[in-house]
Amino acid sequence: MTVWTGDVVGGGTDSNIFMTLYGINGSTEEMQLDKKKARFEREQNDTFIMEILDIAPFTKMRIRIDGLGSRPEWFLERILLKNMNTGDLTMFYYGDWLSQRKGKKTLVCEMCAVINEEEMMEWTSYTVAVKTSNILGAGTDANVFIIIFGENGDSGTLALKQSANWNKFERNNTDTFNFPDMLSLGHLCKLRVWHDNKGVFPGWHLSYVDVKDNSRDETFHFQCDCWLSKSEGDGQTVRDFACANNKIHDELEETTYEIVIETGNGGETRENVWLILEGRKNRSKEFLVENSSRQRAFRKGTTDTFEFDSVYLGDIASLCVGHLAREDRFIPKRELVWHVKTITITEMEYGNVYFFNCDCLIPLKRKRKYFKVFEVTKTTESFASKIQSLVPVKYEVIVTTGYEPGAGTDANVFVTIFGANGDTGKRELKQKMRNLFERGSTDRFFLETLELGELRKVRLEHDSSGYCSGWLVEKVEVTNTSTGVATIFNCGRWLDKKQGDGLTWRDLFPSV
Repeated sequence: MTVWTGDVVGGGTDSNIFMTLYGINGSTEEMQLDKKKARFEREQNDTFIMEILDIAPFTKMRIRIDGLGSRPEWFLERILLKNMNTGDLTMFYYGDWLSQRKGKKTLVCEMCAVINEEEMMEWTSYTVAVKTSNILGAGTDANVFIIIFGENGDSGTLALKQSANWNKFERNNTDTFNFPDMLSLGHLCKLRVWHDNKGVFPGWHLSYVDVKDNSRDETFHFQCDCWLSKSEGDGQTVRDFACANNKIHDELEETTYEIVIETGNGGETRENVWLILEGRKNRSKEFLVENSSRQRAFRKGTTDTFEFDSVYLGDIASLCVGHLAREDRFIPKRELVWHVKTITITEMEYGNVYFFNCDCLIPLKRKRKYFKVFEVTKTTESFASKIQSLVPVKYEVIVTTGYEPGAGTDANVFVTIFGANGDTGKRELKQKMRNLFERGSTDRFFLETLELGELRKVRLEHDSSGYCSGWLVEKVEVTNTSTGVATIFNCGRWLDKKQGDGLTWRDLFPSV
């Protein structure tokens, strides 16, 4: 990655710089750019080597600075990404200030990916209409923020500041906010709403939010009907809502699978091939591909496509492949092995794609007990499939504090749970009239959000407030109460500025 700082007076910066990348196959987490030596100085280009997940082709990049340091402003010219394996180039142009005083007066920018001089996303504007409920005490004095999620990623944090109403978010009022010159998110699926709990009356009962994509002339409705309040309901001030435009279908019973098999140059076959797919919900019947003189398949360096009807298998985890000899045929020595290079399986109803990088020589046998098993290498979940999982779910979060002296904390504690379908956002773990996170204690909380899918990570952190803020965390256990599936995240480390590595946050991963 090469970053160009503009040739303008005061263009260099001492601020911390953060980057998030978006691509066709997902997005990265926010990453901080390492500011060693004299990086990000006026009329200078700085090059980094970064290792990230394969989400290319890229669609957009978000850059954020924290506005700290003796030079809190930065003039960003452009950024170039080069794939070190393929040599593919992606350019991102900005040419303006990241500053609270100059240019667009913002510390965050989004840049469209440009590949071969073609922009990878379209531009649009959004109009957000927010309806406060008509019940006693529904209005709020707090500052309100949203993030919009769609098939092309998310909007980043949008502050709901300027409305036609001088006093925003009053009982039974509708407030409208305009966001021009934004990269299109495509079809919307989710909305996150929260407030900072400031003001005399911060509690808020939200009725609904409508988001209009003005380029598409399409409005997406998010029905809310709940409190965002520390003193009402479940005490949460962060909520995720699914788009009411998207219909949630009953789970599939039957579907069609497209199977694409690439034969390598290490050996072809004239014999029949059989496959069995192993899903997380079901196992398929045996799929037999008959190879005949009229319709030859599996020649060297060719790709063959087949379709099979089956019960719905859920996410495919592995497959069995066998190479079966016919009893009445003499087998030449050159056909004793078949070189399977790759197998790609597409579930046709939702469009989920499963890649198997096999690159294996499969021996020819006369009995079915000889076969090869391959685990899925990469999965691409379609937007249509992701929509189906966006249903409200309660998660039980159990936090165990260690037993060493001083293990408990008086600080405010926050958790973010990450899954295959997204994350919860930063949630405070708090209960009324309870002294939480004491030495040797186990504390239990319930968080409501949209289904996260398979859990991948938990981020636990505190704000270092209170008399004794240092904290020794033993483990965190998260249970999806609708399925009963529990995931344990072991820690066994201090979150303390004065002990260990001095960090007050930890990223925890599922225990094996």
